[in-house]
Amino acid sequence: MRLLVMVLLNGLLASTFAYWLRGEYHRAGPPLRRWLLPALGWRLLLTAISSQWPSPDLVGAAKWSRLLGAFFRERPGQVWATLQGASFQVSSQHIAFYQWSGTLFYYKVLALLSIASGGALWLNGLYLSLLAFVACWAVVRAVSQTFRLAPAAAGVAWLAWPSVVWWTAGFTKETLVVGAGAGLVALALPTLYGEDRPRFWPAVGRAALFLLLAWLMVRMRYFFALPLLGGLLALAAVRLATRRHWLGRSGLAQVGGLLLGLALASGGALALGGQHVALSYFSREVGANYRYGLRTSAGRPHLEYADWQPTPAGLVRHAPLAAAQVLVRPWPGESARLQYVGVGLENALLCTLLGLALVAAGRGRAGRLPVALVVVLGLYCLLLAAFIGLSTPNLGTLSRYRVALLPWLLLLVLQNDYARGLLKKLGL
Repeated sequence: MRLLVMVLLNGLLASTFAYWLRGEYHRAGPPLRRWLLPALGWRLLLTAISSQWPSPDLVGAAKWSRLLGAFFRERPGQVWATLQGASFQVSSQHIAFYQWSGTLFYYKVLALLSIASGGALWLNGLYLSLLAFVACWAVVRAVSQTFRLAPAAAGVAWLAWPSVVWWTAGFTKETLVVGAGAGLVALALPTLYGEDRPRFWPAVGRAALFLLLAWLMVRMRYFFALPLLGGLLALAAVRLATRRHWLGRSGLAQVGGLLLGLALASGGALALGGQHVALSYFSREVGANYRYGLRTSAGRPHLEYADWQPTPAGLVRHAPLAAAQVLVRPWPGESARLQYVGVGLENALLCTLLGLALVAAGRGRAGRLPVALVVVLGLYCLLLAAFIGLSTPNLGTLSRYRVALLPWLLLLVLQNDYARGLLKKLGL
C-alpha cells in the first residue's frame, strides 16, 4: 500500500510539473521562451551535484525528517497535532525546538515530502529545487511582462547566477526562503502595476497563494520575511494613493509617500510588539548568532567587529560596515579553498556591476523599473545585508544566507542601460 501511494504521488507531481512546463513554454514570448529549458537544465545539473555531496547539516536534516515521516506513517491520526507542536518522539529518538523554530518547520516540510519520496535525499532535493524553479521563473516572467522589459536582467539574477541557483537547487532552507520570496513578488507585481483587473475567482486564488507563501517565508526566516512583506504593503499603499490621485505621479512624490508608509508601518509594528521588547529580542538574537558564528569559524576567514556591543545603538553603528562586507567578503585571494575562491570571484564581478550601476545612475541611465519599486528592493537588500553581516561572521554561512537578497540586488544592478548593453553583446 505504501509503495502504491508513493507511485501515485510521484506520478501526480511529475505530470503536474510537465503540464506546467508545457504551458509556460507556449505562453512565453520568444525572448523569454529561450530561457526556459536552458535554465531548467542548469538547475537540474546543480541539483544532481549538490545531492551527491550533502553537507553535515543536510544529512542531519534528512535523518530527522525521515524519523518524522516515519512517525506520520505510524500515527496518521496525530499528524495535525504534531505539525502544530514543537517536539516529537519516534521510538527512542526525541527532538524538541522552540515553537517558532525555522529548522523544525523545515523538518516538517521535508517529512511531508517524504511521504512521496520515501525519505530519499535526492528526490526531496529535486522536489524542492523544481518548486524554487517555478517561483523563480514566475518572478522573471512577471518582471519582464509587467514592465515590458527584455528578460535578460531578471533571467541572469534568478535563473543563471551560479550561487543563486546552487543554493536553491536542492535540499537547503534557502530553496524555500528564496522561492517563497520570489513567488510573493511574482504575485504582487501584476496586481500593483498591471492594467487589467483579474476576475474574481482567479484573484481569490492568487490572494490565497500569496498568504500561503507569506506564511511559509515567515515560518522559515521571519527576519528575512518581514522587511519584504512590509515593503510590499507600503508599495501597495503608494500605488493605491497614486491611482486615487492622493499622491502625484512624479517619482519623488511616490518615494516620499513610500518612505512615510514604511516609517508608519515600522513604528506601528514596534508599538504593537513593545518597542523595548522588540529591540531587545532582536539584539539578543543577533548577539547570540554572532558569538556562535565566531566559535565555529576559528582558523577560517570570518567577520569580526571591534568594540562589539549587541545593543540597538551598537548594531546601528556596525550596520554600514556589516552590509558592505556581505557584498565583498570573501574577497579574491582571501583563502585558497575552492568555495572561497569561487565566491571571491563572484564578489569581484558583483562589485564591478555595482560600480557600473552607480555610473549609469549618475548619468541618468539607471533603468526602466518604477522608482518606488527600486527603493523598496534597495532598502530590502540593505536591511538584509546589514542583518546577515551582523549575525553571521562565518563566511561560508554568510555566502549561503545572502542568496535571499542577491537576486534582487542583481536585478537592480543589471537593469541599467550600460548593463543591458553588455548583456546584449553577450547574446543574452
